[in-house]
Amino acid sequence: MYHLRISVLSMKGGIRQKATAVWEVRLEAGRDPVTGRRRQVSRSVHGTKREAQRILNTLLADAENGQGGRTAANFKQLSDQWMALVSNDLSPTTVHRYKNLLKNRILPALGNRSVNSIRTNDLDRLYLGLVNDVGLAPATVRQAHAIIRRAFRQAVLWGWIATNPAINATPPRIAKSKPSPPDVGQVGALLQRAGESDPELSRFLHVAATTGARRGEVCALRWKNFDTVLRSLTIEHSIVDLPGGLVEKDTKTHVNRRMALDVGTAEVLEEQRRSMSDRATAANLQITSESFVFSNEPDGLTPWVPGSVTKRFQKLRDSLGFENMRLHDLRHFTATRLIAAGVPVRTVSGRLGHADPSTTLSVYAHFVEASDQVAATVMGELVTKTPSIQKSKLI
Repeated sequence: MYHLRISVLSMKGGIRQKATAVWEVRLEAGRDPVTGRRRQVSRSVHGTKREAQRILNTLLADAENGQGGRTAANFKQLSDQWMALVSNDLSPTTVHRYKNLLKNRILPALGNRSVNSIRTNDLDRLYLGLVNDVGLAPATVRQAHAIIRRAFRQAVLWGWIATNPAINATPPRIAKSKPSPPDVGQVGALLQRAGESDPELSRFLHVAATTGARRGEVCALRWKNFDTVLRSLTIEHSIVDLPGGLVEKDTKTHVNRRMALDVGTAEVLEEQRRSMSDRATAANLQITSESFVFSNEPDGLTPWVPGSVTKRFQKLRDSLGFENMRLHDLRHFTATRLIAAGVPVRTVSGRLGHADPSTTLSVYAHFVEASDQVAATVMGELVTKTPSIQKSKLI
């Protein structure tokens, strides 16, 4: 409900002259949904009453379009309330990343701005500055854009503003890069060198390379996840390293997955169990189903730290001259080898823990196309071309 008022502050001209005045145009729109204060927008108009009425109509239209001060709250107040609302539905790593981007990149530019004053071009200038002046990667700027867009979407749902200015904003594009997985020889060299200098790391890398599990997912494996009868492994959680310490969270897609294991990987896990059991026995302890598969503690109750695993891998990698290889590339190795072997994309997607096979197709499109060409060649060899029949010429 809006209350409109026009009142004259001063007037010039007599009865026979066209009356001109200084008019006060005031729009009262109830109480601010955030601060609880009365909301008022006023203008001083020099001119006739008709001109004052036109300004009043403009203020009313702006209010209806979310530009007339539905709330005086600034973007920091919006982001604080939005984060409080969504934090329980986000992973700890996502919450940590969002808070860092808000604190260091978004709030310095938008924090003190009222939410109803921020326009699409303001956001475009922010994104351009983050790329050109600050030097942020386009992917990071797009994450900042996602935060801003979601916060403004909530402001619309709360009735703070009428439209979301981030919908039509233009964050930088991300150049799509093709995965560069190691070849079979490189993976074999990694496992062999690790077996000589760091046997537990070798077993960790073996599991990562044959299952395609993420680094944090392998760190989160407990012995209850290894089924020796069915020869399978269940991925239920992931370990993340935050400033406050290690956190065990759901998988990236919040869905558990069970995958069959080959004989060799099952034997590697049995070797790891024997190694852990020997260590526990020497300390008068024992491992249980709740013990982590990879742990530095005799009882296995504390998992490996993902960052430490990466450092050990990098040292190993550098010793072999594979400086450009990443631990995550073992996951790409799994995916591309399965696709090349003709394993259905849906099966590959399930083992990798992708939310949808379309994700697998998007990431590994180049390898799917190569596999499709192999399929075409195979079919060409199976079905030979029928010789052309020469038609006799009629004389």
